[in-house]
Amino acid sequence: MRPDKISFVAKSDLLICAFGSQYMKNHREMHFVNVISRKMRELAKLLIEIRKKDQSVKDLLGALNPKYYDLIVSATKVVGKYDSEKDRFDSPTFAMNISTSIKQCCNIAFMLALKKQGPYMEVNTAEIEAGLKTLIHLIDSNWKYDVSSQAASDLNKKKWNKVTIIPLANDLKILKKFLNKHAEEAANKIKEGSYHLGVYIQLLETIYCRVLLLNRRRPGELQRITLHDYLENDLNTSEKYEEFDRTLSASERVLVKTFKRVVVRGKRGREVPVLFSKEVQGDIKLLLTIRDKFVSTTNKLLFGNPGFENSIYGYKVLERYSRLSGAKNPKAISSTRLRKHLATLSQIFSMSENDLEQLATFMGHTNEVHKKSYRLPDDVYQTAKISKLLILMEDGKADAYRGKGLDGIDLDLNEELQEEEKIVNDDILDFDLPTPQLSVENSCVQPGIWIENKISEPNHQVMTITDKRIEKGKKRNLVPWSMEQKKVVTKFFKSHIQNKKPPRKLECENLKGQYPELLQNKDWLKIKVFIQNIYSKK
Repeated sequence: MRPDKISFVAKSDLLICAFGSQYMKNHREMHFVNVISRKMRELAKLLIEIRKKDQSVKDLLGALNPKYYDLIVSATKVVGKYDSEKDRFDSPTFAMNISTSIKQCCNIAFMLALKKQGPYMEVNTAEIEAGLKTLIHLIDSNWKYDVSSQAASDLNKKKWNKVTIIPLANDLKILKKFLNKHAEEAANKIKEGSYHLGVYIQLLETIYCRVLLLNRRRPGELQRITLHDYLENDLNTSEKYEEFDRTLSASERVLVKTFKRVVVRGKRGREVPVLFSKEVQGDIKLLLTIRDKFVSTTNKLLFGNPGFENSIYGYKVLERYSRLSGAKNPKAISSTRLRKHLATLSQIFSMSENDLEQLATFMGHTNEVHKKSYRLPDDVYQTAKISKLLILMEDGKADAYRGKGLDGIDLDLNEELQEEEKIVNDDILDFDLPTPQLSVENSCVQPGIWIENKISEPNHQVMTITDKRIEKGKKRNLVPWSMEQKKVVTKFFKSHIQNKKPPRKLECENLKGQYPELLQNKDWLKIKVFIQNIYSKK
């Protein structure tokens, strides 16, 4: 821990140290050291606040008394930054999780009392046991009403309007190209005999980023790969499973022989595989030839940090290379978002249940996470799909799509959106006038509206009306409707005119397909607006 008041309290308290010791016995991996430190500091912060409110409490052992339950709740709200005016926790995660640590401390205190260790050498064990069990019962029955319910609600509210950000495909291509370029530069220097620390680190970091980019692993999972785990896996495992060759396609058999698979420890002890491409394997082999010059023999990690006993910091390395690569949105390229990117976009493929299950296992997900994550984000799904259902209900057209799924419903909203956008941007709207030529002087026009008339041929008029003044001197390239064009379009959409129904984009395109030369100067939107103007009597 960093040296401060909180760490001093944590190290000085017998029960907090016993808590850290027990937690370490259950989580033996080195990366849990930081987790243990954080949990011990959380208990120390709680004890400091309890002491401020009641100076008679000397240590955490003395605070674990049923009479101090309300005091513990009050101190938790302070450390969790509860705002009484806004009625919310600014640190809801602390408020939710600290109760578990307190109950674990109660169990440890009861164990010490049974062993007659520490301050329990001359106390009544039955009395201590009754008090600790009563406090645990109070936490189990009342904590959710006093703290955790509000904290959970605050935590969920923060997620409601959180925008789902995933990496851009083009950014991933840029990053991959950047990594390959720098990896090749470093590899060539090593082959030429340039054994510099900077070159070694450059090749090491580019290898790490390429493996992470391919496998979408959590940074810690790759950082904990040992050199022994990597070397003991044979490259060609297909020979062990020759009887399965018939179930694989030709390309799949090549991939099995090319990629190297290493199984590592994932979240909550799950086994997760990591695949190494042939190019990466070659770079790692080159890297190992000069590893002894920069990395200590006591550092057993594949991505060991030169001069230290730990590994490189994966998330920092990925962040730096994403920024240097020139990607448009480098902040979107993180391990978590890469995993989300794979999980959500996998649904565009027609994957069987077994395929999805294997993908979930590869990513180290449980079935629950599999069901929640392997779909479009809620903000996308509800906006893009549920809104279609609501629009149909609002327009009274739900019966027309009876028996169809949401994916099978096409509202052709693109037509309306494009039409509206063109009108707003003062795009050309040309139609016929049944009346003689108008002029600004004899027309009833509201102030602020400009009318432009232009006669291109006898008996053919074009009028363009916009809700904005046309800049002085600005000319419009207006294309009039010929009599033959009017006749063909009116005949084709006769039923639409009678029913006062605008034609769809596909229908307009079909008409243009029948008369390509005649309607070559009319796009689908002009045809649609022409029909709308006829039945609207414009």
